[in-house]
Amino acid sequence: MFEKLLKENNLKITPQRLAILKQIQKFGHVGIDEIYENIKESNPSMSLATVYKNLTFMQEARIIDEVKLPNQKQRYELVKNPHIHLVCEKCGSITDMEMEHLEAFKKECAKKSHYTIRESSIAMFGICPHCQES
Repeated sequence: MFEKLLKENNLKITPQRLAILKQIQKFGHVGIDEIYENIKESNPSMSLATVYKNLTFMQEARIIDEVKLPNQKQRYELVKNPHIHLVCEKCGSITDMEMEHLEAFKKECAKKSHYTIRESSIAMFGICPHCQES
């Protein structure tokens, strides 16, 4: 699956890129430090700089997205349909939620503000169901 994705985006298929993509897929939303810590055992020759470099290449190719949340380190996710992020204020988990009218909302914002909106990131903060039970 990832081999095809890299090839379609004119990126060389490397063990490093495959390992990074597998970590992002496994965790959904993951920071660079977690990616590096989880990869370095099976890829001891991979440096943190290599992880950064490959994340940049895959982000430019639109294979992954950077998740920017207020007061948090950036995380990465695989590119998917437009969605919002639900962030738990207790455990820090991030859940994706697709919204039927998200594109219409962005168009309305552009129309009312006269901005040309290139990209958007919407996050809502609260307490997840798991933490509510605790």
